[in-house]
Amino acid sequence: MDLKTSGDWPLPSGVWQVDAADGAWTLQRSADGQSVSPLLSNADIGKLMHARRLPGAAGEALRQFPPEFAFDPATGAALQVPPDTVAAPPWVPPFGAPAVSDVPPPGAAGLRQASVPLKLADQRARDEHAPAEASLPMPPPGEYEFFSAQFGTCGAALLALDPRKAVLHAWLPASKRWLALDPDYGSLLAESDIAHGAWRAEVVPDFNSVLVLPTSHGLACIRPDVPSLTYVVEHVGGAPCVAGPIWFQNRLWAPLRDDDGRIRFVNLDAAQKPGSDVLLDGVADLGAVSAPVAYNRMAVWPCANGQLRLQLQPDGNVAASFTPWPEGLVPHFEFGSPYLSRDGGLWQLCFERSRHTYVYVKLGSQPERADALAPRLCSGSFNYRFATKLKTAPWEEPEHGDDGGKNQAVMPLLESGAGNGVFGVKFETSAGLSSVLRSTDRLAAQLVQDDELRETVFHTFAVSEPWRVRLFVSEGKLWAYHPLLSRIDGWNLQA
Repeated sequence: MDLKTSGDWPLPSGVWQVDAADGAWTLQRSADGQSVSPLLSNADIGKLMHARRLPGAAGEALRQFPPEFAFDPATGAALQVPPDTVAAPPWVPPFGAPAVSDVPPPGAAGLRQASVPLKLADQRARDEHAPAEASLPMPPPGEYEFFSAQFGTCGAALLALDPRKAVLHAWLPASKRWLALDPDYGSLLAESDIAHGAWRAEVVPDFNSVLVLPTSHGLACIRPDVPSLTYVVEHVGGAPCVAGPIWFQNRLWAPLRDDDGRIRFVNLDAAQKPGSDVLLDGVADLGAVSAPVAYNRMAVWPCANGQLRLQLQPDGNVAASFTPWPEGLVPHFEFGSPYLSRDGGLWQLCFERSRHTYVYVKLGSQPERADALAPRLCSGSFNYRFATKLKTAPWEEPEHGDDGGKNQAVMPLLESGAGNGVFGVKFETSAGLSSVLRSTDRLAAQLVQDDELRETVFHTFAVSEPWRVRLFVSEGKLWAYHPLLSRIDGWNLQA
């Protein structure tokens, strides 16, 4: 067989075609069977698909080959493997949770805890006024969440999703631009009105990874295909999601509200096959719903009016319940995640009106309480007393309190997946912390990495509500996005 005139080559990465005249290879159809978009350059395809190249002459270096090839089929010449071909773990917004897996992750799910270790490279050389190592242009106006995973690509592709507008953009790494993904088969992704602080998603990893998102039409399973700039979506449940999904007891769960006002939990396995719905008895007035957390045999969606909960029963079934907060307690979600105590308990910050004091309430069927002198900003395992990072319970005051930094506070944005590292945003607190968090005034702020050795300030910026920064990881960098900034800055991470 003449390899140069053999036409289409179906391969795991897609259908490639070789040009009979010059032996050049191009990707024609994605692994999902879609025609590759003409808006992607050969260089974009090369980066996304980890294409192989010939060493040698400059002209030859422009040619690329399918990633499955170790040799040029025409000449037998060895091909170069591009650097960084090891696939990084997916980044699942908003806080880098583990991708869906049959192996349950250790610890609690749903907190501000990344699944991978994160530490800035060259930490000692950082300066708050130094420029970032890299920057990306902003996607079109909106408020985005960022995914990094294989989406019909051999390498990780970066996607930006605006849940409220239900639009999805892919980053083209060679063309250096964002392009929208269009729906295939005519099915459009539904919008979501879930608040920024309560929104979360899950990712089922594969060559064509699947995003699981809350929407106004149920739980959306969306399969992006970056080479074709298309996606396929299926909505499960047929009613609005009232909160984000969470992986619990080897299934994806999300609460929906039917037309009659009742709450119904839909659930999917890792292959997105639906299970039997679980109904909540009666009609519950939830109020605003926060992001879910799960640990061991319980998943909880803390709400303004109580706890919406799934509990694994002794017979192996899952039961739904709603428990109102004790009389006079008001939860405060703006201070971050619930606190994860060393015994595995999850504690939600509340305010007790009758005594005008903050209290922490243990999530579960039998709530315990602990009074606190002041609220703490929390990421899960860590909490901040003004600008001081602590791992003790937030209702325990340090023996030797240092209020020297009382005019500053740190909102922990993300815990590193290993060690004691926390990434956060530091800002001034001339007024009470609660009133500052409700303010929309423009504030000067700093991004900090706070680990077991030191606090490192590595960026300064000024926007309204700086704690709404979304951090994400892509291409070995930590990126910081805020919808009011003019670009997305990035800093190198230790390999």
